[in-house]
Amino acid sequence: MWLIPLALAAIYLVVFVVQLRHNVIQTAWDSDYASGFTIPETIVRTGTGGNTVISSSGQWVPLWFGLLTATLPLHRVLWDIAPTLLFVATALTVGWSVSQVASRRAALLAVLLGLVASPLALSFFMAAVAHNTVYPCTALVGAYLVWLARGQGRRRLTTLLVPPLLGLVIGTCWASDLLLVVTAIVPLTLTAVLAGLRRDRRSRLVALSALTSLAVAIVVARLTSSIMLSLGFLKLPTPAKVVPVSELPERAELLFKGLKALFNGYLSADNSGVLHAGLGVASDVVMSATLLTLLILGARTAAGFFVSGLRKNDTQTPAQLARSLHVIYWVTSAAAACGAFWIAGETGGGTNLHESYYATVIFSVAAVVPLLAFARSPARWLVAAGASIFFAASLVGLISYSTSASSGLALNEPIVAKIARANHVTAGYGGYGVASSLTWNSDGRVTVRPLMDCSNPGGANICPFYMSSVPSWYVPRQRHTFLLIDREELWVGSLPSGLGKPLAAYAFGQMLMYIYPYDIASRLGPQQD
Repeated sequence: MWLIPLALAAIYLVVFVVQLRHNVIQTAWDSDYASGFTIPETIVRTGTGGNTVISSSGQWVPLWFGLLTATLPLHRVLWDIAPTLLFVATALTVGWSVSQVASRRAALLAVLLGLVASPLALSFFMAAVAHNTVYPCTALVGAYLVWLARGQGRRRLTTLLVPPLLGLVIGTCWASDLLLVVTAIVPLTLTAVLAGLRRDRRSRLVALSALTSLAVAIVVARLTSSIMLSLGFLKLPTPAKVVPVSELPERAELLFKGLKALFNGYLSADNSGVLHAGLGVASDVVMSATLLTLLILGARTAAGFFVSGLRKNDTQTPAQLARSLHVIYWVTSAAAACGAFWIAGETGGGTNLHESYYATVIFSVAAVVPLLAFARSPARWLVAAGASIFFAASLVGLISYSTSASSGLALNEPIVAKIARANHVTAGYGGYGVASSLTWNSDGRVTVRPLMDCSNPGGANICPFYMSSVPSWYVPRQRHTFLLIDREELWVGSLPSGLGKPLAAYAFGQMLMYIYPYDIASRLGPQQD
């Protein structure tokens, strides 16, 4: 029975490697992600020129990585592949945790459940600045709890140094992306409190170490945010609003649809054939059973852990303690991520894929469900069958679909470069949806900076984009520039007034391109809040 999911996973991984270059390139055609490349590249070359607005998440760790590596000869290749490497590292970290509390077979299954993802999940697991510090840090915190629980026989220096070092890592990730609060900080706090309520010394030491890491993380997060603010790096206020009760059913439906997409249930709405529809329905069944199992196992483990800890003669071994903490942490992480999305009026962040906010559910499943696959459990056959369905659906999706839907813009890039070259112009402006992605993927052939429509009585009715922008992009120079308009794009969908007569105009596909004898930056309005 286990040969079936292993064979499907092996085929998936081969296809994944074959398609890797294509999918990495396709992902970079999303300007939300491409801005993670263009911003550090600009800062290293020309500086910021003022306050640099990122997004509602600071994304400091990806920014630091970009600044440190931007001068390397192959930095473009490194930036392209680094998010995928982080994704793989996250799955391996979860696998290590499972190997400490269960069998090697369970650990292998955990790694594969994390890696064999749906195409939609890959679109942000493999993308820059798409909460890609949250996923590995969440997995690292889970592994940290297991390490603490199995800590007998370690040197005192190691025991004292690791908690503040983990606090440093958690704090920088926390400052980079507030989403870590629901995926790791809240679960770690709850798990530590439950451990601290127990009477045995080992559990209380785990709690003390975990809470020490949290205390250090709070200080580091605040210090990091203050330092980045003082250096002129800003982030948008994170919306903090609870939806009205009347909107909760709609939010629940949105959450359910997103979870279906993460578990390949989107295939059921596909008209490509019986295979897709059948796998989609089967994936919905697997998802429902898996999430229900997750909740039941988490509740039973937490209740048993708390009750047994009140007894004076409780004798949990380090392995049993690690297993309990492992399950409680990962189930709480899944529940907190889904719950926060459900009740939050706005999610903020740097991507329009709302599934990325609760995508750690996939790693929660990978961390907990394989624990049921031990040799004498009747559930091992259900686990193998569910894994087979999930792997088969992911494989079909990977073969059938690209990780990005930006092929139209990719096809138009050579035309934009050709027109720019013919008019001896290499710099221009366009809507946010086309700007950074064209800049990065043209590899220097054209530079397009993001704009948005606005009211500007003193010039043209366009302004610098309100986030993911660097002030030095909009400093006027003595040069010809162009304006690129995508009629299907949200931010600049038509020619704004106030630019005057262009030297030339071109139309191709849904794109319009206008050449001007001056720098359009000289007529922009102020940056919008």
